[in-house]
Amino acid sequence: MNPRGLCAAVVAAALAWAAAAGATPGGVAHVTLASGLAQSRSRTCGTCHNPEFSLWIRHPHSHFLIDPDRDPRLVKARWGKRVEGWAEHVEGRFERDQVALAYGIIQIQVYFRRDPDGYRLLPAQWNLARRRWEPLPASLEAVLRKGLTWEDGCAGCHTTGYDPTTRTFPEANAGCSACHGDGQAHADSGGREPILRPTTLTPLTRAALCGACHSRGRSLDGKHPYPVGFRPGDRLEARFELIRPDPERTTSHFWRGGAERLPFMEYQGFVESRHAGVGLSCTTCHLPHGSEYPHSLRRRSEEICSGCHEESELALVPAHQRHPEDEAGCIDCHMAVTNPDRGAYRVRTHSLRVWVAEDPEGGRVYSACTSVCHTDRDGTWARKRMEVWRVR
Repeated sequence: MNPRGLCAAVVAAALAWAAAAGATPGGVAHVTLASGLAQSRSRTCGTCHNPEFSLWIRHPHSHFLIDPDRDPRLVKARWGKRVEGWAEHVEGRFERDQVALAYGIIQIQVYFRRDPDGYRLLPAQWNLARRRWEPLPASLEAVLRKGLTWEDGCAGCHTTGYDPTTRTFPEANAGCSACHGDGQAHADSGGREPILRPTTLTPLTRAALCGACHSRGRSLDGKHPYPVGFRPGDRLEARFELIRPDPERTTSHFWRGGAERLPFMEYQGFVESRHAGVGLSCTTCHLPHGSEYPHSLRRRSEEICSGCHEESELALVPAHQRHPEDEAGCIDCHMAVTNPDRGAYRVRTHSLRVWVAEDPEGGRVYSACTSVCHTDRDGTWARKRMEVWRVR
């Protein structure tokens, strides 16, 4: 057998095994994870596409779900009276042996117990950076309050190919087929049968591959906070009712004017931007398989921006003359942190505009200038300063 044929045979056999194992009647998340399917399908792709796989396997998308039985060292939280935040948020509420599923490897970890009807969220989160227990954010408190299981409220984005009807999935985490579609025919033919290449999609349809999870809204049947039935190549809006900003008022999801307030809303901010209107997409700035730069950027953020915005153009904006390059970069103003309390996640707007907004409850004015840098000032000062500089 020639090498191409051997590769095809190996890939086809592995895919067939993975599909059969993932489709166990009555299969649930714990069974699938424990069976070793967490990365099996994508590992199959890696037999031929090793450079891409080698990047992806180091990317958070490949391993943000944790089975504590298989990987106990990846459960980073600590239990005990000497642990900061333990008494306030965890003591008497749940113990380590109740944790049957964990999620998160970058900024926070959240934990789920195993119930007869699925995994249920436990009522505290571990801040990985600060190494302390914290209360759940409002979005997860809503999951707890509504009594949603992980399968109904989370699995659509934290697995690949999740079917809410059967509550099964062929692969945990965000694997290759999340962006390239079903690869069975491609594998069976030894690569001769084409597979979906995201570069052939329109910019917004390509951005929808990311937006299927990096957005907030509800399924068309109103039952799930993820786009049920979405497949690579679909228009996201055809499968998902996105929460949209109200330009005239601040809401729980958006500041007045359109800047995102919550994490994992990058798609919603981006589609409101002029960059989306001129044909850019998520992959203009980010490499989907991963990179050596933070957040899988293609290059340093200033280098990405200057690839389109020439220095002579930027010099025409008075505000650009107010900060030395080593003091503030492009994203510090145009992708500024939009959650002033900053919590566990720093939320950066992807609307790519300098933002100013009023707090509907506290009566304060927040801004791109004061959320992280000029914290001794208020948003009203920033608004006046921007008016002087004629920032748009």
